[in-house]
Amino acid sequence: MSQNNITTVVRTAPQQDLMNELNFFLKGVTKKELCNEIDLTKSALILLKCLPSTKIAVLEYLCSVFENAAKIYVQALETEINTGKAPLSSEDDELIVSDIHSVLSTLIADNPVAWAPLISSWSLELLGEISSKYSGRAHFSSNLNETLQLWMSCRGTRTLMDINTKCLSSLIHSNTEACISALLDTSVKHSPHFDWVVAHVGSCFPNTVITRVLSVGLKDFCQNKSYDQECNAPKLKSVVGILGHLAGSHVEDIRKAILDMFVWSLRETLQDTDIERLQKKATVPYILQLIYLSSTLLSSICIDIRNFLTVDVIVRLYYFVENWCKYFGTPEALEELVTSLILRCENNGIQLIKLMFQCILIDNIKTNEEIKNEIVDKTKDLLTIVLQEMEESVRHNNAVGLIQSLSKESTELVQMLLSTEKVISDTAAQIVVLLGHLYPSLLITIIQSLLKSSTTDNQLILLLKILTNDLIDKTALPYSEKGGHFSVVVEQILNRNIQKFCTSNEENLDLSQMWHNLLKLLRWEKSDKAPILKSRIITRSLEANLTNLTALLSNEVLHMHVIADILDTMEIPVLNASYNPPIAVVLNLTQSTVNYFFACCKDNGTASKLKGYKKVNNILKRLCLYSKVAKVLALRELLERALFRCDNILFGAKINEIDNDNEKMLLKQNKKISKTIPLTKHSTVFNGGIIGTGKRKSVTYDTLPSQTIAHNKIQLINAIKACCALPDEHKYTDMSWDSMTLLSLLLVQFVSPDVMYNGLPWPEEEFSKVTMERDLFIRRLFTNTPLLWDILSFVAVYRPAVCYCSVLIRALTATLINQWKSMGEQSKDDDSENYKNLMYTTIQLIDIMALGQLLPPPLSSIRDVLPYLKSFEIVAVLRECVWCYLRDHIPSPALFGCDSNGVHWRDPIIARPPDIYTNTLRIIMQRNIKSLGHMYAQMFINVPSHDS
Repeated sequence: MSQNNITTVVRTAPQQDLMNELNFFLKGVTKKELCNEIDLTKSALILLKCLPSTKIAVLEYLCSVFENAAKIYVQALETEINTGKAPLSSEDDELIVSDIHSVLSTLIADNPVAWAPLISSWSLELLGEISSKYSGRAHFSSNLNETLQLWMSCRGTRTLMDINTKCLSSLIHSNTEACISALLDTSVKHSPHFDWVVAHVGSCFPNTVITRVLSVGLKDFCQNKSYDQECNAPKLKSVVGILGHLAGSHVEDIRKAILDMFVWSLRETLQDTDIERLQKKATVPYILQLIYLSSTLLSSICIDIRNFLTVDVIVRLYYFVENWCKYFGTPEALEELVTSLILRCENNGIQLIKLMFQCILIDNIKTNEEIKNEIVDKTKDLLTIVLQEMEESVRHNNAVGLIQSLSKESTELVQMLLSTEKVISDTAAQIVVLLGHLYPSLLITIIQSLLKSSTTDNQLILLLKILTNDLIDKTALPYSEKGGHFSVVVEQILNRNIQKFCTSNEENLDLSQMWHNLLKLLRWEKSDKAPILKSRIITRSLEANLTNLTALLSNEVLHMHVIADILDTMEIPVLNASYNPPIAVVLNLTQSTVNYFFACCKDNGTASKLKGYKKVNNILKRLCLYSKVAKVLALRELLERALFRCDNILFGAKINEIDNDNEKMLLKQNKKISKTIPLTKHSTVFNGGIIGTGKRKSVTYDTLPSQTIAHNKIQLINAIKACCALPDEHKYTDMSWDSMTLLSLLLVQFVSPDVMYNGLPWPEEEFSKVTMERDLFIRRLFTNTPLLWDILSFVAVYRPAVCYCSVLIRALTATLINQWKSMGEQSKDDDSENYKNLMYTTIQLIDIMALGQLLPPPLSSIRDVLPYLKSFEIVAVLRECVWCYLRDHIPSPALFGCDSNGVHWRDPIIARPPDIYTNTLRIIMQRNIKSLGHMYAQMFINVPSHDS
């Protein structure tokens, strides 16, 4: 029969004899007569339409129709699996299902209140029976999506789903609880095979299903009076299952529905019925049970818990705790449940921890003092239990979800560690220890932030307690190889800081507090007053990072003083110590310390730079005693930078302000004109000007205040002393003779431009004509770099090292003799600047010779005589007395004896020069006896002897 014929029959059914239809239907379903399935279905639909009292029997018959359709579908799938070919579907079966769908849809549309709940329950139960019956057959598996696709491809089950959807749609604005209750009941009965139905219904009406499912579940929850009943309530589990299916796509809707229910439970009104009051009191236990049974629901609730669960809300909930106990059996069971939920929280667990802190620090809330104290005490107990459970899980290598959650909150944990509230900082420290056991890299990150941000001793103590806790695995790789966890912390901070100087776009790191904290920790360790630091965790970490640390001393201008403090406090290197730094570290530290010295010279601070000089001397002394290579490097760097690089202006060097690149040499200009230029023997050209530009401009110098220069010179000499110092056990001499010799040789190497004639012997005075150009160069260096006089004087004090500077003294003497010659008949009374400078330079040179005992008495006292002599007389004294004596008595260390105290000196009585070297001086003084009489007697008459 065609569909049009069935529809015509249904329309005319009220005018026919319904009893005949009823009898036909009964005979057909009881198998008393063989009836065509299409005719029987037609009769059933007529009865359902015109005789509603038969609806139960008719719906029961329709179940067989749909079950048969499902059976045929499953068999077809299995046939296709086995043979690879799908059998042809029956058009009659398709027609029957289509007619049923049409009639049921009409009934639902015409009278939804009467038909929708009934048909919904029938269709859901039928779907549950079919799903359970054919589970495991064909392609049906535990995969929800695959099962849903397969059943929705079946015309029969798809029709049932559509009918059920129409039922819910028709009641969407009135009463859907009957349909939802049926959905829950069926889910309880046929789960998990029925899950695909729940997923489809929920996806069609997410908000309605979620809200109604929660509501129906709450009503059922309220009917359970014992803990055992509630815990095993099948409908509650069904609610959890349905919401779990929907959580994949509608987690926000679920979270909102649960929170709306929670907020609703807090609103008490006079219009509430007894049932509503009971439901509101049961809401929190109901929600707790839901999220206890589903991790998905728990995670959704924890996403934004701080916005709905506050201290004020907890104070309000306090009054309901007693009523909640009947749903959990005992208060202890409720506490255990809450603890379990907190420990299982895998998202935003930090919010729960903070909420507990707020409850413990509840002073700002206005409420009953007794209630307040009880909330505080209970929260403290809860926090203690949570921390104990967390530690227990970590020790058994089965970390709870809360730890996983807290591992994502390193920034929050650092802020908690820095809190002034002890309960907060101590709790954060315990959490960090647990995280450090599981995630060493996370521990490194947190300790870094704590080291950079700590401002109090308590915060640094927390840092040490974390690092030394027994849960922190000290043998974990790669931390054990790099000197421990704190060593890696220091390494990463230093690497980032070094990168700042290598990359222009690197963020500006403010590490001021970190450097001071590092220094404070090191001093605590060195004081031996902190038992927790007996393992030398700070020193070992710094030793492992000395390469980077020393490199930063050269670059970190803002923090150079505190970095130097750290290096000085470490007291490295030391001979025969447990730690011997590699040569690369020694050289790096040497270079950085020299750089730091010159940075101190440029520093504007007074107290900081004075302390800096002291640190420089301490470090250089240790370095140079430890390594000869470090000593050579330190002396070479100090001398070269102070004498010849841009730093020399700090020590009074005369820097020409004229741009040397633009200055033109006369010799080069002449060579451009002619390739062959007739010159004298020496090709030195004295240029009084530049052709085309006029007379040479006067030279101007950029100088610092004399007081600053004098101070810088003193500090440089002190630094050189530190490099040449002996160990402290030497009482009578503080300088190493080998070191002073090295300093002398370096000075000659830097100042003398030629390796020829650099030996100790003095040639004939006439030979100075050969070395005149080199001597002038040396003299010019001494003039433009006054520091050379100070260094030469320093060397002269620690004789006989000054002997190795013989070439410099010889060059200066030769230029002075020639310069005094050029003065002509100029008398000592001339007040010209040239005369004063020449006299001052001559006296300086004689002082150095006397100080180094190169000139014995009475020649050593020439400096007091010279100011009274005329130019030609000075020339005679320098030539006949000084030059000739040094020519015949070569300045050699062999002339000096060493006494029992290690001091080198020449006995002035034994070393007194023969008359041939003093006669000229005697005659000249006799000529000027009026002005030099008192000195004449002292130098030539009242001469001390061993006999006296």
